[in-house]
Amino acid sequence: MQFPWKNILPFKTISIKKWLKEIKLKRKEEERLQNAEVHAAISVAGVAAALAAIAAENSKKDESSTAKEAAIASAAALVAAKCAQVAEAMGAKREQLSSAIGSAMSGTNASDIVTLTAAATTCKFLQLFFCRNMRSV
Repeated sequence: MQFPWKNILPFKTISIKKWLKEIKLKRKEEERLQNAEVHAAISVAGVAAALAAIAAENSKKDESSTAKEAAIASAAALVAAKCAQVAEAMGAKREQLSSAIGSAMSGTNASDIVTLTAAATTCKFLQLFFCRNMRSV
């Protein structure tokens, strides 16, 4: 007599304990990937906000500011807002976003921009690393 549930469950080749351990490990890896994606989105939103702050600062600095500079500042602010919206849709909390964007906008010198860009790039690399590990598991 053959049981119909034997064909459904993957217990023919591995033990239940090992199967449950693999499921738990896979779930943990998926959670890490989600966290990496959220942090990458927050970092990109921070970079966009810093660039928008610099563009707005430059357009207000000169009295001979042109409409082109104002349009660039407005477009940069729009990109920053959209990046923040995407980060929130991916699971970032408003407190995380406001903290990252606030600190990014306060530091608008060259070294701060390089640091923000490096952090965003590192987050993207971590995301790719976790994604590659997920495929091999």
